[in-house]
Amino acid sequence: MEPQLFTECHYSRFSSGGRTNIYGLALFETSMESGLPVDSEFPSNIIRSFPQNISHKLQNQNKSKAIRHLFVSSFYGITCFASATGYWNTVELPLNQDIGEIISMDTFSSDQSNLVFALTTVHTEGDGQHNFTLRIYSLDDASQMYIEEAIFRIAEQCQVIRIPFTPMQLFHTRININGESNTCLLLCGNDGGVHLYLRNKSTNKWEEEHVRSYFPFLASLSESSILSLEIREIGDLKIVAAGCQNGRLHVSIMKFDTSVGDFVPMDEPACVVLFSPITSISVFSSSSSKVSPGDIHMLVTCAVERAIIYCNVDKLVLNRPVYLKECSQYDSVLCSNIMDVDWDGNNEILVGTYGRELLVYKQGFHT
Repeated sequence: MEPQLFTECHYSRFSSGGRTNIYGLALFETSMESGLPVDSEFPSNIIRSFPQNISHKLQNQNKSKAIRHLFVSSFYGITCFASATGYWNTVELPLNQDIGEIISMDTFSSDQSNLVFALTTVHTEGDGQHNFTLRIYSLDDASQMYIEEAIFRIAEQCQVIRIPFTPMQLFHTRININGESNTCLLLCGNDGGVHLYLRNKSTNKWEEEHVRSYFPFLASLSESSILSLEIREIGDLKIVAAGCQNGRLHVSIMKFDTSVGDFVPMDEPACVVLFSPITSISVFSSSSSKVSPGDIHMLVTCAVERAIIYCNVDKLVLNRPVYLKECSQYDSVLCSNIMDVDWDGNNEILVGTYGRELLVYKQGFHT
């Protein structure tokens, strides 16, 4: 599997002193469109206040059309790259500047809200004490809004939950509750636990629930400090993978059981010990098609070694690793992503390093 050569066409610079971390990106898939025309200064323009030239003639949005908007955090702010046809609009979220330093974030839609934005922060007091919070912004009625308007409206509704541990990755997924599908938030912490939050339909407040009730596998890892979490459903399979600070990689493969109406483990969870902390995990299919996804693989990146592809993870679990060439030559590997870069119908692998290199790998292994 060899890296492919691409050239940079655009870039966006953080404001002075700003930078992100391994939990600082979130992709929001929605039917909400951009309502602003391309700016004359594109791509350098930044929108910091509610745009007065936003279109007010919202047509019936195509609910089946998936539009992806990118959210990026610096330590003290959030920027959204709102997708449009042939361009994007750069929008800074109007967050309270007193929230502290941003650690991690996630964004999604649920049955109750068109847009949910969650982030964890740390605020350092004068005596050096660190206060950690989980902040959840929800916008329940945004079906007739453009994405730029929704971004400015969502800052008005925030729930703050104080947490007694250092937060790490934020992740959302769907769970089954009494036969109904619900969206939950999962938060990894340095206390060795994974914390699960659900929205109470009576109070509309997010509340912590026992993770064991929904993910016994994750509850069994209470002695591990999980840095990277991945939960992916492909067809009738659900793959849960957790990467730890001590280099341990845990994987559980589940299959949907129609008799119980939920996913059940196919076998005992698998575990392998890698050389260094695990920085990212991505479960992906070989094809970008949702109808015929093809083979299922898992990408794992570590801080001090080459990235690994576990081929056919649904069948072979961790028994067939393939190591990516060159990715360890540019300092620590911090992040990864999967997408069809060249639009050939097959997913490519993107690896980002501390040495400021973005490597793109095209599938070349035989399965």
